Amino acid sequence: MDKNKVVYLLSRFNSFEYAVRKTQDAHGGPLLPRNKIDNRLLPANVWDNRRYTRIVEFIRGAINELLSDNERMVIMRKYLDRNKMSLKEIANDLNRDRGTISKWHTGALEQLCTALEPLDDEYVHISNLDHMFDQDWRYSESA
Repeated sequence: MDKNKVVYLLSRFNSFEYAVRKTQDAHGGPLLPRNKIDNRLLPANVWDNRRYTRIVEFIRGAINELLSDNERMVIMRKYLDRNKMSLKEIANDLNRDRGTISKWHTGALEQLCTALEPLDDEYVHISNLDHMFDQDWRYSESA
């Protein structure tokens, strides 16, 4: 996997994690949405739940098991923390040279490129299928 895809996954990690929580019920199973028309339970969207869960598990596992403490800290502060920081801000916060922080960042991305390779486009690409729940939606060919 190339660095751009890894950065894409890391920068959207919190969204993936949120999606995992929102596609589960209180017991950790797939969420069963209600049909807007007659309030019946719709089939669980197991595919989305599994896909989001796999993305989150791969990223979290790779960060926790492969990266050094310094690399993990840079990745967490730059991509995963609620208040994201630039490499320059991280360097100032840690009283380190920006070059050192950049080296840790580059090393972490290189390791994550290899570790996240199994997350192919089929898992990463998220399609919006809301139209399937709209009873007025009709398929039409583009011009």
